[in-house]
Amino acid sequence: MPASKRTVEIEVDGVLFDMDGTLIDSTPAVNATWVETADRFNLNLDHVMASCHGWRTIENLRRFVPSLTEEELPAEVEKFESRIGDIAAEAVKTGKPGAIVSLPGAKELLAQINAGREEDPSRRQGWAIVTSATKAYAHKAFPSSGVAPAFPQTFITGDICTAGKPDPQPYLLGARGSRHASTPLNPSTYTDGDAKGFLVVEDAPPGVLSGKRAGASYVLGLKTTHAGEKQWEMGADFVCEDLSMVSARWEGKGEGARLFITIESEEKV
Repeated sequence: MPASKRTVEIEVDGVLFDMDGTLIDSTPAVNATWVETADRFNLNLDHVMASCHGWRTIENLRRFVPSLTEEELPAEVEKFESRIGDIAAEAVKTGKPGAIVSLPGAKELLAQINAGREEDPSRRQGWAIVTSATKAYAHKAFPSSGVAPAFPQTFITGDICTAGKPDPQPYLLGARGSRHASTPLNPSTYTDGDAKGFLVVEDAPPGVLSGKRAGASYVLGLKTTHAGEKQWEMGADFVCEDLSMVSARWEGKGEGARLFITIESEEKV
């Protein structure tokens, strides 16, 4: 029996989006890379696939391949994430599955938020990305998906952080960067402040927990990669299938402009 739904509208300072599984889909290329990695290191592929999503590559490799030294890990991370890009690029050339694409509703939602500045350049941007991926991978994957015409001002990647999701640091940095776009981010001071006023949008349970721990006013868990029950368990305030169930609108001008997000959420059972 389908879950009953409710429509809610919330006012937020901004939206902090996870990237893979939330805005874009690189699943075929990521999975293919894990198949190769599991074969190379003789890993239990089923175990890896069941527990790898939402964690930084460096943390996954540290967990799954404990024989790797800390000195070896950075090169292995670069090799892994470069391979994702190579597989995706090959898929584009051949027309086979595996290209990195935008997920349902993502392009439309970002366009609605970006319309705020197009109508009034003095408005804040209204959104940022907080991903566990490295900068080298994320800055290739995001534009290749076509989900938005440009990068957001604040783009937090896993290699900026000294602790990954489910630690609150990534979303604390995202909130800080969104509030003070001209100020350099320093992970060592991430404990100052919180993500109050922001909506965090995630597809992975560790990310949902990270947003909650960061003090986000709202956390939306998508069902693009995990069941809704997992998102509720981690403390999600709302759960829906994907971003086609979410819309945005602006009211007012300048720095005091108000951003409203409408979510068609499942009811928590």
